[in-house]
Amino acid sequence: MSIELRIVLIVVSLCTLIFITKRVRSAKVKLEDSIFWFCMAFLLLIVSIFPQIFIFASNLSGTDAPVHFVFLFFIFILLILGFNQSMRISQMDTKIKELTQQLAIEKFERYCNDNGMVDMKEDDLDPDVLLEKVRGEIGKK
Repeated sequence: MSIELRIVLIVVSLCTLIFITKRVRSAKVKLEDSIFWFCMAFLLLIVSIFPQIFIFASNLSGTDAPVHFVFLFFIFILLILGFNQSMRISQMDTKIKELTQQLAIEKFERYCNDNGMVDMKEDDLDPDVLLEKVRGEIGKK
């Protein structure tokens, strides 16, 4: 690796660290998300200072050239990142569904309280019974 490329990599990794730090301080990135990017910038800094790490890892893994190992390594890292993002999206989707259901229940309870349907029994919590009661209350008006 040429000295010019090493210098460029060191500058880019330092700029990345500064950029991430500014984003975290301005609360544009959550701390949990920034840990990944801090690690990547730190890894880039270490590899730019000591490129023999990827050469050793390439020989250890049996890839033909260090550049092949670098591509495989970063593809693996991006797959992990994509999987983690997918898990978070799924969790948020579940939370949105639960919050929507809770909001609907609260609106229905408020409707029942406003229309004098307070004397409900445990059996009245059946959705079909509730729907009939609401239809009956609307029909009375």
